Amino acid sequence: MNFTQLKTNIQNFIEDDSTELDTSIPEIIKQAESMIFARLPNLPCYRQTNTGNFVIGTATINVANARMVRQVQLTTSSSNVVYLKHRTDSYIKDFRPNVTTQGQPEFYATKKATTSGIQVLVSPVPSATLAYEIDFIGLETGLSTLNANSWIGDNAEQVLLSACLYETSTFLKAPDTVNLYKQQFDEAIALFQQEMARNYASEYEAGI
Repeated sequence: MNFTQLKTNIQNFIEDDSTELDTSIPEIIKQAESMIFARLPNLPCYRQTNTGNFVIGTATINVANARMVRQVQLTTSSSNVVYLKHRTDSYIKDFRPNVTTQGQPEFYATKKATTSGIQVLVSPVPSATLAYEIDFIGLETGLSTLNANSWIGDNAEQVLLSACLYETSTFLKAPDTVNLYKQQFDEAIALFQQEMARNYASEYEAGI
């Protein structure tokens, strides 16, 4: 379901073609997409990667659009991949109290969240420009007039439509339909969670 189809479906289901609703639909879709992300953060479309090279003497990396860091890895000079261990920032400060001490990073922590993403702290402070790869969770590019299609729109139509109808009912202050579409959204989420659980499970180990 692309942006135009979703917009038409919202107006048809709600039976409201007012200018006020028409103007608000892009924001309604955005809020619905954020609500889906909060409920289903492990969907494939939210898994993203940030790559680069460490800067000698710099212990922080800014990861744009990240909501949660899954793992950090580096490639050594001998081409071996090493996964950094996740720790709290306080642990890292205790582990390397001297911030001038450099070496190959062993640990990482989330230092802070910003409006643009997450800042990752590594320790020890990098002593070489080794390549790194950060796997993180973040919102996919949502539906809009500039982006006609999305993974959610193409693969989770029922979830997206029910979320949008729920948000639209809230916007229109319609308590009867709010309850109806909230129930439909909850059911759509539950069914999609079951589907994703089957996708992630090994059929050999978990059965069909």
